[in-house]
Amino acid sequence: MIIEEMNYSVLASLFLLPTFFLSVDLIGPEAERGCLSFDERAKKKGCECVVYQSTGQPGSRTFHSPNYTSAQTYPRGIICILFSFIGDVNETVEITFIDFNLHPKVNNRCPDFLKLYLDERAEVNEQSISEYDLCGNMSDLPQKTFYSKGRSLHMEFHTAPDGTLNNSYKGFAGKFSFVDSKEFQTTMKPVSKDPNTCSYTDQHNDNSLNKGRFFSPRYPQNFPPWSSCSYQFFARPGEIIQINFLVFQLSGNASSCKKDEDYIELFENRNKTERIAFICGTKSVPTITSHNNYLSVYFHSKSNSNKKGFAATYEYKSIDSIVHKCSRNITQASSPAGTISSPRYSNQYPADVTCTYDFYANPGERVQIKFTHFNLFKSQLYTQEGDCKLEDSVSIYIFESYDEASIMFCGDRLPLQYMSVYNWLRVRFVSLPGGDKGQASGFEFQYKFRKDFGITTGLQSMGDNGRPLCKFLYNSTVQKVGNFTTPNYPGYYPSYTHCEYVFRGEPGERVTITLDNFDVGRGGVCEGKNDHVTFTAFAHDGPDRGFKPICGVMQSLITKRVSDGAYFRVLMSSFDNYEHTGFLGRYEFSPDYKVIFPTTSSPEKRSGSQSSSSDIPVLDSLCVIMLSIISLSRVNMLS
Repeated sequence: MIIEEMNYSVLASLFLLPTFFLSVDLIGPEAERGCLSFDERAKKKGCECVVYQSTGQPGSRTFHSPNYTSAQTYPRGIICILFSFIGDVNETVEITFIDFNLHPKVNNRCPDFLKLYLDERAEVNEQSISEYDLCGNMSDLPQKTFYSKGRSLHMEFHTAPDGTLNNSYKGFAGKFSFVDSKEFQTTMKPVSKDPNTCSYTDQHNDNSLNKGRFFSPRYPQNFPPWSSCSYQFFARPGEIIQINFLVFQLSGNASSCKKDEDYIELFENRNKTERIAFICGTKSVPTITSHNNYLSVYFHSKSNSNKKGFAATYEYKSIDSIVHKCSRNITQASSPAGTISSPRYSNQYPADVTCTYDFYANPGERVQIKFTHFNLFKSQLYTQEGDCKLEDSVSIYIFESYDEASIMFCGDRLPLQYMSVYNWLRVRFVSLPGGDKGQASGFEFQYKFRKDFGITTGLQSMGDNGRPLCKFLYNSTVQKVGNFTTPNYPGYYPSYTHCEYVFRGEPGERVTITLDNFDVGRGGVCEGKNDHVTFTAFAHDGPDRGFKPICGVMQSLITKRVSDGAYFRVLMSSFDNYEHTGFLGRYEFSPDYKVIFPTTSSPEKRSGSQSSSSDIPVLDSLCVIMLSIISLSRVNMLS
């Protein structure tokens, strides 16, 4: 039967009837008496029925439990009342609870309950399984709004017999409407005809629309668990793709998304290495804009989280329309690695544009920047040693509270790899006013958030709360020969960084250390606030008089050191500069009789550095002779 414009007093009188029989006289002359003919389950269970059908008119109407408007509580002993909402073809039913107050669970069961059936068919039968069994109050509901899978939605209401429970609960009330199902249909093309495949693509061309929409599976209903969907967008050359999430309801914490929860990833290349966003949770998501003409969105759901999912729009835009919106905040949680390029890359970038990219790593971790292309416009005043403030430039900032660039690049020389001092770093691109930029194609750099300081060998130590330390262990039992480097090698090592490399050999072994491409601090006094490298055979802090610290620019032969025993440490300390590249270290564990030529521990004079040869112990020369004789004797004995 059809219920239209039923006033609250009539409906209240209706539900006060002892048998809850719905009289045609009480609800209007156009209503049909009893349940729909195909509601067999309702007939068998003795259900009374309330049917709401679509009128084809926009807007919402209301529904509520018996006595909701006329009494403080709903009646006891309701065997079954079936609320049926029936839409037209291509309509979806939407119901929203405004109030909900039923008896809470007792021994984990609902004595009074409202079952929801979101079935695609218009009837409820013996095989029907309810999607939700609701009781308690509004805070106990998994959500406030529910949608049908097809054109119908049913609610089945039951209450316990009188006298069995405290009857101080008001019931429920809500609103319902019939929505055009086309509003929830993606405008993208499915990759496969298989309905179980959730993969879509959209190719922008002269014959297609420049905007559309896409959704999570089953939207607007909750998405199913263990879903994986892909959405790929192909814009025309000179265009970018812009994504807006209108609805976003996933599990997880938006500030620290994890892959064992529901999440969405967005990539700017097909092999999924350039991730520009990693999002989850229920917070609103800002507009996401690609930096080239390709974008892919990947949605993954895990266990049943009872979340609605997402509804999003996409739009293809000319790259000229977004050049002034190139700034970004990038967190380790959203995008642990990726690529950033100048506006319109690799074409001529526009004039009078400033782009700021702020990177936020986790505590104790670093941001690494590696330029793969660099070609900025050079004015007539440009010189390679000139001031970049008068040129188009890229600047790097390492202190968040100090708005002055640590280093600035201009021209077309590819900058060296760079690393932050702490867990924050800013890159700022400035294109000065002045019209045509000639053949300048801009820049491109890769970024990566790193726990390992860019040191890829050895076993890293962790501090309190899992904070990564620049301390690496090299065991002879793991590897006899290998390499180690300063942070960020072969780029500039960061300032205010102290690293420790510990070498543990087996009994009877020594370790030989050679530092290639050595460039640490300024030459001269290798201590204090001048960057330097120290060697020690002791596990505790403090100087080792047998090995002098070294600094400046040095040849590999001069940096070679041999331990006295099976244990050795190398310590590198940097302070306030960003001008040196560090070293590529080599280590080798070997039996002590194979170590024939230990080297001195002092630097030589090179490139203006002061020589410390006066510090060479006289005994070093004697040690060389004695060890050579002993080693030759051992070789003769073995032969």
